[in-house]
Amino acid sequence: MNKFFSVSLAAILLAGSFTAFAAANTYADMDSGFKLKSQPSWMEIGGKNFYGLANKPDKKETSVNLVCAFTAKEVEEATGKKFTTEEFLKKFKDLQVLERNGLSPDKVNYLLFMPDPYEIKEKNKLSLLPKELLDHSSISISTSKKGKVPYVYLHVVGNNDEKALKNLRRSVDMQVALTSQNDMLYAIVSTFPLPNLKSQKEKIEEATPFTKKKVRNELTGGNKEKVNAYIAARKAFINGVTFFKPLKETEPYGFTDALLGGKVKLPEDWAYVQVNDDTVSDKIPLKLTMAAPWAGVSEVLTYRNELGNALDGKDVEKLNFQKISEVAFFASSKAKNKNEFAQLFESPFLTQLLIDKLIKEGINQKSVKSIVDIKELKTSSDFTESYGTINLSGNGKIKNHFDFNLNAKIMITPQNFGMASYFSKEHKQISPELEKSFSLIKLNKK
Repeated sequence: MNKFFSVSLAAILLAGSFTAFAAANTYADMDSGFKLKSQPSWMEIGGKNFYGLANKPDKKETSVNLVCAFTAKEVEEATGKKFTTEEFLKKFKDLQVLERNGLSPDKVNYLLFMPDPYEIKEKNKLSLLPKELLDHSSISISTSKKGKVPYVYLHVVGNNDEKALKNLRRSVDMQVALTSQNDMLYAIVSTFPLPNLKSQKEKIEEATPFTKKKVRNELTGGNKEKVNAYIAARKAFINGVTFFKPLKETEPYGFTDALLGGKVKLPEDWAYVQVNDDTVSDKIPLKLTMAAPWAGVSEVLTYRNELGNALDGKDVEKLNFQKISEVAFFASSKAKNKNEFAQLFESPFLTQLLIDKLIKEGINQKSVKSIVDIKELKTSSDFTESYGTINLSGNGKIKNHFDFNLNAKIMITPQNFGMASYFSKEHKQISPELEKSFSLIKLNKK
């Protein structure tokens, strides 16, 4: 399953789990040659060659904007034809001429300016657009330049056929902005849910190639206001993207968490989502990060896609556990009160005894035992005057599902809290690479 659609769906599925907006981040992918100007967001989504932001302006519906980078080799493998920036720019100029004269864009005869190469297909590295959306949507093409950067836009608007778009749950507006530099193909992809048109007086008209009247202009009232807000965010995102000649990355791939020591290294085939959540407590805001192998995330979302509208509570349980073989969770918090956790350090010895007692009581509660059967759990804690660590390792069984392993490290100072944890399915063990990364994580005392 393709990266963009998968991470978009991941953001939408996680919408019920996180409810706050993340702090602004500046991101640069040296290997892929793109940089995103600092922007506020609710969720950050990252991978080795893609990066995006998700937002919930009304705290209900999710929009996603994402940059994907493809090497010439990847484009050639997907299309069967040699790819260069020189040819892309030549075809762009040809397309501009046709657009100015109102002629069919088909006359350019350039595969990358057509929707077909971006259809989600197995092993297609350019997969960006789900087939069900392409089959039940209006598609238009247009061009523009932002500064010196040329863009070709493929604009796909679902036709509100809920039955046909059941796996998407509703109609969406997707835009793929294509450009090229240094023999790299870049796709800036944006998607947001379209309003429910049952209360809409006017109908959305179909778009045609080079249409000047945008499909969404038919919206009225609150619907139009909401869509315009999504469009403004789309424009801000694309305006914040700049490109440069790819350079060898000097920093390891991973995510940034200042309280956990800065850059937390991940295996290069993993992806992550990260949010800041200040709704748990006004006094103790949390930064939450989940990471997993990309292949597992893709399988989970493919499984959800197959379930469609039949997703119920039991299926959600399967969605969470059946397809991912390993996952890591990270958390950090800097309390507004600098002595928020100070009591834990007044008597380190008693704190260690209390923690051991609470853990044992917690895993033996009926509500916990009805779901999880802990077969073995080892705990150790070490508290000094201003720094405490709690280590947990063990294994057990998720009732009626599978065996699992657990490794976790919790770190505390009088003001800060941090956690790094790893869960694996069956007998899979943490990789030496990830284990080393975990060992280097230390909570910032300041």
